[in-house]
Amino acid sequence: MADIYTSLAVFLGDDVAKAISQIAEIADFEMSDAANEPFVKFTEWINSRPGFIDAWRSDPVLERKFYMRLMSGVEAARDGYRAAVYHLERLREMEDQLYAVLAEFDFSNSIPPNSVMAIGNTRRWSFEYQAFVIDYRRALDGLAWGLSTYFKVEQSSFKQFAKTLPKYRPAVVSVALASACARHMEHFAFVIGTERGRSVRDRIAHRESVQAGCINVGAFGFRIVGGGEDLGISDFNDRRRLADVLEARLLTLHVCLADQLKTLQDAVTAHEADTIGSNASD
Repeated sequence: MADIYTSLAVFLGDDVAKAISQIAEIADFEMSDAANEPFVKFTEWINSRPGFIDAWRSDPVLERKFYMRLMSGVEAARDGYRAAVYHLERLREMEDQLYAVLAEFDFSNSIPPNSVMAIGNTRRWSFEYQAFVIDYRRALDGLAWGLSTYFKVEQSSFKQFAKTLPKYRPAVVSVALASACARHMEHFAFVIGTERGRSVRDRIAHRESVQAGCINVGAFGFRIVGGGEDLGISDFNDRRRLADVLEARLLTLHVCLADQLKTLQDAVTAHEADTIGSNASD
């Protein structure tokens, strides 16, 4: 990052470059190169101007209508994913601090055997969980908004996009993307429920203040249970931390986003090659 601002200073002057640098330290956030890689590769492909992009960008009306929407949707997907990364980092920091504090106390001195006390005051932790869930879904819906542009339809729901994809043309591209959606959909029940209003995301967005978890203390020490991920509910010995559960969810999202972007690229490339070949043979 320092190299970027050194370069900026050459063109903009030290004061502007320093101001940009200090503002970024306060208010910006960037994820790792590995997290960014699928989006960078997709943008590189778009910038190589495959046939459909060349057609859109050669016409000012089509450029505004289609090219800009495709790119804004893909960027919305990246920003939703980026925000989920950010919220997970903050949530993990808080969770580590909570565990460190709770480990300092011997609750058997205060709570009788076979008794449990629930303690709270973890709103900030829950806020980060709620934001993670909302931004996770936002990444999927942004992707749907962007990629549906290729088929000249407007679809801002990933669930509906996956459902209606087989109807779109060209079929060779839509069927490939539909298969890519199917490969991942089972992992998204917490943000895309099979029944309206039942997913964790719908509960947060429309009905409830879903908590990150509940701290239970007793002679046994402490456990964090429940919350949106139902920690330790079905298995008392399940001591997974919330941050670890969400990190696995985030990896699933990254794999899905990368798969969707690469699938579109490969399917469009093959389709355009076949189209050119057919025209040449004619």
